[in-house]
Amino acid sequence: MKSSTIYVYEKDSGKIQYTVDNAGPEQIKYYLEDNIPFYLGPSGSRLVGTYVKKDDETGEPIGVFPIENMTFIQINKHVAVANGTDEIVISGLKKGMHVNINKEHSYVVDDESGTTLELSCNNFSYAPEHNQMRVYFKAYGYHDSVISVQFVEEE
Repeated sequence: MKSSTIYVYEKDSGKIQYTVDNAGPEQIKYYLEDNIPFYLGPSGSRLVGTYVKKDDETGEPIGVFPIENMTFIQINKHVAVANGTDEIVISGLKKGMHVNINKEHSYVVDDESGTTLELSCNNFSYAPEHNQMRVYFKAYGYHDSVISVQFVEEE
C-alpha cells in the first residue's frame, strides 16, 4: 500500500497549512469529525506555492496544484481624470472572488455585482493620498493581487 498524506488547507484560499504523513484511519476520522478541510493524497507534493484544487462541480478536493496568478483580470487604464465622468474599468472578475476597495468597502463577486468594476472620482484633492485608489483581490487558488489607480486634476 502506498503511503498517504493528509494535506490540511485553508477553506477560503486553498493554501496548504500543514501535512500529516502516513495518515491512518484514526487521523482521517479526526479531520472528518472536526470538519477540518483536508485532501488525502500521495505523499511528496510540493507545499510552498501550492493549494488544494477542488472539482468545479462537486467541490471535492482533487489534488495539489501550483497557486496561479490572476492573469484573467484586465484594466483599461491606470489614470483617470477626477471629473465624475472618466472611468477606470476593471474586468474579468470571477464569481466568488473577494474585492476590497481602499480597505474601506469590500464585497464578493456574484451575479448581482457582476464581473466588472468601474471606478471614478468626482473631486480632485490637493492631498496626494486622496487621489489614489488600491483595489485588493483574493480568490481561491490564486495569489492575492492589488491594482493601484490614480486620479488627476482636470486641465
